[in-house]
Amino acid sequence: MEGIENLYVGIDLGDQHTMVSFAYQKNSEPETVSPMAGSEIFQIPTAVAFRTGDHTFVYGEEARRIAKAGLGNCEGALLTRALNGEQIVFDSKDYSAVTLLAMFLKKMIQMAGRLGPKAHLSHLVICVEALDARMVQLLQDVTEAMELETGSVHFMDYKESFYFYGIHQPPELSSHAIALFQYSGQQMKYWCLLQELPSKPPVYTVREKQFSFEGSSRDELFARLIPQCFEKQIITTVYLVGENFDGDWMKQSLRLICQGRRAFLGKNLFSKGACFAAMDMDGGRPGGSVYMGDHEMKYNVSLKVYERGNISFYTLVNAGEPWFEAGGSCELIIDGKPTVDFWIQLPHSREAKIESLELRDLPKRENRTTRILVEAKPGSDQIVNIRITDLGFGELAPGTMQQWQYTIRG
Repeated sequence: MEGIENLYVGIDLGDQHTMVSFAYQKNSEPETVSPMAGSEIFQIPTAVAFRTGDHTFVYGEEARRIAKAGLGNCEGALLTRALNGEQIVFDSKDYSAVTLLAMFLKKMIQMAGRLGPKAHLSHLVICVEALDARMVQLLQDVTEAMELETGSVHFMDYKESFYFYGIHQPPELSSHAIALFQYSGQQMKYWCLLQELPSKPPVYTVREKQFSFEGSSRDELFARLIPQCFEKQIITTVYLVGENFDGDWMKQSLRLICQGRRAFLGKNLFSKGACFAAMDMDGGRPGGSVYMGDHEMKYNVSLKVYERGNISFYTLVNAGEPWFEAGGSCELIIDGKPTVDFWIQLPHSREAKIESLELRDLPKRENRTTRILVEAKPGSDQIVNIRITDLGFGELAPGTMQQWQYTIRG
């Protein structure tokens, strides 16, 4: 539609604060929403308040101001409370924390949309510190409650967001490995984004180390940790993320980090990485790269098929996709023996192993008169559940709807 632009949004959803980055053009540098015009304060409190004067909900920093002025009550920590299934009372009415979190996130998207031309939300990526099945289910419930007019909503953890941020940096910042230190509370995490053995497509991983970070001399302690982290790895760029890096306490450690490297300090890396991911949903990752993280499928599952006179492979599950988003299906006509061969291949290998499923008790029919539905749905990053259904062949050979179950383990 004329005058309508695509809006790509990345949200770093935290229990205390949330950050929102957005872009209107692919391959552009994301901008980050600030609750204060002209400010580089990007953290928005993950909070909602009910303003008693006009009976409306307000969000973020405004919610805190309303509560401070005595004009309503403010409720925060929405992520944890939604995970716990809490109910929150506003004006004598119960609201689920899931509903309030959905309202909050929808407001964040509206804030990004208002900063530019009239736009259609094309892709949304929400990243959180860590993903598990419980968190995935919550985010699915929340985004369903948001009733978004977009067909693309994705979830990822901070590590994957770091990957998307890293692969979009210019060559002078990404020619070798990229490092990130995240410092919050009394814990420091070290991540190193690097390409594994040369392969096509290139495969990236994030190596992690964690440290308990306590003591009076943070600078000296950090300086001792840096060589343990870097080891003999060639690192181009280092990012320092987290509130605990604020202040001017880094002197010896910062000099050590900057020896032959570039260093950047900030808080909105993960929301920007999520926004880069949202843009990539429209056309593929740079260089067709594959990320192998904690939640990505570790192998491809394909079928060897004969189509339009040619033999080809039909991929049911792609390595590198988040397992909770991966999966596929297709209909086949059996030619010959009643078996289905699954080709299982690592993304950086030319070798494949074949697992065959025999369709026992399949009704005997003339050759090429049995049509089946093959469905693949991962149960984890290492497990793919297969279901095959006998559809028959129309009036010539009515289907029995008999099913066969099979599990592939990586």
